[in-house]
Amino acid sequence: MLRHIIYSLAFIFVMQATLRAQECHVVVQSEAEVANAGVPVIFTANAGCSEPIGKAEYQWVVSAGTITSGQGTHQITVDTAGLFLQEVTATVELKEPGAKSYGTATATVTIGGCGLSRKFDQYGELSFNDEKARLDNFAIELQNNPGAQGYIIAYGGRRGHHGEVDARLERIRNYLLNRRGLAPEFTVTLDGGYREEFTIELYIVPRGFDTPTPTPTVSPNEVEKSNETTDVL
Repeated sequence: MLRHIIYSLAFIFVMQATLRAQECHVVVQSEAEVANAGVPVIFTANAGCSEPIGKAEYQWVVSAGTITSGQGTHQITVDTAGLFLQEVTATVELKEPGAKSYGTATATVTIGGCGLSRKFDQYGELSFNDEKARLDNFAIELQNNPGAQGYIIAYGGRRGHHGEVDARLERIRNYLLNRRGLAPEFTVTLDGGYREEFTIELYIVPRGFDTPTPTPTVSPNEVEKSNETTDVL
C-alpha cells in the first residue's frame, strides 16, 4: 500500500512538472521591424511561467548574420554587416540543460540599405525580347531578396505617342506578375514624367523604406506628342 502511494505521488509530481513546462509563454521582440545593413540588431526574449523553471537557458539561432553577444541569455546582439535586403529571423528556445524545452518563439527584422533605394537597371527603347531578359534578372533579384519591393518608373520621351508610358508599364507589370510570378503588392509601377528619350528605371527597395523619387528632365509643356496611340501589349 505504501509503495502504491509513493508511486502515485511520484506520478503526480511528474504531471505537475509537465504542466509547469506547458504553461511557459515565450515571446521575442526586436527594437524595430526594419534596420539598416551594418547596424547591430538586438533581440530580447521574455518568458512568463506559472512556476519556477530552475536553471533554464535561452538558446538562440539566427537565419542570417552573426550573434556577437548574449547567447544563453534573454537578449542577443546580431551583426548585420553585408545583409542588404535580407531578413534576419531570430529563434529562441527556453530549456534546461539536457531537459525538455519550455517553449520557443521567433521574431524577424528586415535589413535595408541605409534607407535608400537601389537602382537595379535602366534602359531605353528595346525589343520586347531584350526587355524580358532585363526583367528576368530583375525578378530573380527580387525573389532572392524576400525583404525587397520592386519599383518600375517609366519616363515618356520628348517626342512620343499618347498612352506610351501607361501601355509600357502595363506590359511590364503583366510580365512580372504572370510570367515571373511576382506578388502584385510588391511590384509597383510609377509614371515618372518626361525625359529626352523614353526611359525605364528598375529599383529594388527594402520594404518599409522610402519610394524612389522620379527625376524627370523635360517639362510636360515641352513634349511633342503624336496623335497616334501606342500599342505595345
